[in-house]
Amino acid sequence: MDSVYVILGPTSSGKTSLALELCKKFDGAVVSADSRQIIKGMDIGTGKVPLNSTYEIQNHVNYWTFDGVPVWGYDLATPGEFYSAYDYASWALPKISELLEEGKNVFLVGGTGFFIDFVTGRVTPSNVPPNFKLRKELETLELPELQEKMMSLNLDAFNKVDQNNPARLIRAIEVEVSEKKSPTPLPYLTDINFKFLGLSGSREVLYARSDSWLDMVWDNGLVEETKKLIANGFEETKSLNGLIYKSVRGFLNEEITEEEARYQAKSDIHAYIRRQQTYFKKIPDVKWFDISDPTFAEQIEHHVQS
Repeated sequence: MDSVYVILGPTSSGKTSLALELCKKFDGAVVSADSRQIIKGMDIGTGKVPLNSTYEIQNHVNYWTFDGVPVWGYDLATPGEFYSAYDYASWALPKISELLEEGKNVFLVGGTGFFIDFVTGRVTPSNVPPNFKLRKELETLELPELQEKMMSLNLDAFNKVDQNNPARLIRAIEVEVSEKKSPTPLPYLTDINFKFLGLSGSREVLYARSDSWLDMVWDNGLVEETKKLIANGFEETKSLNGLIYKSVRGFLNEEITEEEARYQAKSDIHAYIRRQQTYFKKIPDVKWFDISDPTFAEQIEHHVQS
């Protein structure tokens, strides 16, 4: 039975760097499971581009390479496009199967727990298929309009959904107005053994790492990248109102100072780390490794070898 190694953990724990080194040693390929890295043009603020690294990076049509190691799962959608965990799994499962058939060791790497759950079969999609026409219509609505629409459809369901998340509201509306038909079944990999490897660390360590990273990307192209996305018409999309980028927008629009924007972005990342840690604790059978241990990478390499 083939194995797929799932490397999960909070942001700034070093998942991608670790996976790239493992791929070099074990003829592997990375499949990214990150809901932010799927967005085209959002490279610096999502950590696609490692700073201060010596990797030779090439951006191909459908994948990137780092020192020749292929990384799949970047640039799957535009900033304004609705892209669900179902959409992601519909793409990722055939890709993983294809890579395994090529003889690659596959490393599914990311911090988006829902993406990982869909691919590994821990969560199955609802019995409501995607309605792309409806999604396009709903994506034109402002958050208060989405909230009002959902409340009018099902107040109980509205009270249970993330009311400030446009993507979650759109999906909830989609479920309510559907005829409850079954979606195209996901091509689950029934003959695959998923091995979960988790990177952990104290919040103090993770906060310090994420703070350092934020300052680094801010000084190395994040503001310019955000300006370009705004110039291309994406300012009001959910991606530009999400983690990190909304703080840069606030600074560019002179709503807050640069110092306030950096502080806000760091605080938002800290909160995101806490949510990730809470989510990943619910996944059983994870072999955890403490990134503060100087030998953790060697321990993981030995675990993969065995």
